[in-house]
Amino acid sequence: MLSLLSLLVATSQPSLEHLSQSERSLLQAALAAQQAHSVLSVQYEACQSQRDYRQAGLPDLQLLRAAIEAKLQLPYQNFLFASRQAGDWQRLQPRDPLQAGSCDEFNRYRENLDQYELQLFALEIAEPLASSLTANQNEAASAQQLLLLRGYLQRSSSVAIARVFDRSQLNAIEQANFLHPDYQSRYIFRLEQGWRSVMPVYMGMHSQFNEQDIAKQASEWLIFLDTQKQFIAARPLTEVSALLAELGPAEWTFDLNGNLIRK
Repeated sequence: MLSLLSLLVATSQPSLEHLSQSERSLLQAALAAQQAHSVLSVQYEACQSQRDYRQAGLPDLQLLRAAIEAKLQLPYQNFLFASRQAGDWQRLQPRDPLQAGSCDEFNRYRENLDQYELQLFALEIAEPLASSLTANQNEAASAQQLLLLRGYLQRSSSVAIARVFDRSQLNAIEQANFLHPDYQSRYIFRLEQGWRSVMPVYMGMHSQFNEQDIAKQASEWLIFLDTQKQFIAARPLTEVSALLAELGPAEWTFDLNGNLIRK
């Protein structure tokens, strides 16, 4: 079984499949510049007491960071994470990475500094990516979410749009007719429209929310119910637009007085 860390890594890697060759070259320049700066930092930190190193200096990381964020449309920390973890990104890393030298090897430091400046220059003059590296990732997540919703739909006897409703607006008889005696929350669902089997106009929510929590919840939900009128799932209406488009027009609705209207 995958560990939680493995799952997080797998789901957070920006996809590179949609990149053109020139965009891959841009990413290679960013990776090479980052690797060069890391190598320079190691040698400089160890040798900065020497005059030659102090005169040569260490390039400002903020310049590299700004260039990476501007060209890749990706936060710098996300870039670092992906460059260390993602398989696709590893294949774009420099084939012959630079190596830090000892303090006696100032010439190597100068050579590495030259290579860094070349890569940074290539990064700075390149055109930014046409689209965000996370665009395909977001599309894949949306497709996966739609598949999950379709699975709920397949198992459902009834699907309905419901809004949060204050049960105090019902009289005691109505509450007894629609709600289970063990349901204690003030807030319930009022069904507005749906598909497949018709359900009662009022029912308890999928979770009993208190006064503090209800304000944090969506006001409208798409609910999935089995043949026993038990919840399979409930999702905020704002998150299910793709499935609603597939469902099409509702097959039944309730009017303001709670009367059923079949279509």
